[in-house]
Amino acid sequence: MKRNIGLMLLIPILMLVGCGVNPEPIAFGKDYCSYCKMSIADPKFGAELVTSKGKIYKFDAMECMVPYMQEQGETEYAHILGIAFDDPGELHPVENLQFVVSEEFNSPMGATLAAFRKAQPSINDHEIHDWQSLKNHLSTN
Repeated sequence: MKRNIGLMLLIPILMLVGCGVNPEPIAFGKDYCSYCKMSIADPKFGAELVTSKGKIYKFDAMECMVPYMQEQGETEYAHILGIAFDDPGELHPVENLQFVVSEEFNSPMGATLAAFRKAQPSINDHEIHDWQSLKNHLSTN
């Protein structure tokens, strides 16, 4: 009887631990973009959404993630992440990034857009956006 009670208490704990809403690293060359279905290949570009229910969506570029989010409407996200060009392969909260639009960047979907942990002032002919202004920029282009 005591053994059954212990199992009954352990099962819900294991279910809670296994159902986290944590991001997972992008597997470059193996994962595919949830929006355009292209292979996610370049570790200098990419993004990830994790819903409040723990569902993970991966993207090859910010210019795929933003329209995907717009199409999903009121979905709640626990994490909205992007890869910084100056920190390849690593996901960062989009609020901590600056987004640079410049012909110097050959982003996967052609928006000439790269995210940075710190904006790069040496780039010629560029626009710098925060997360909110990037969403506006991509929705008008």
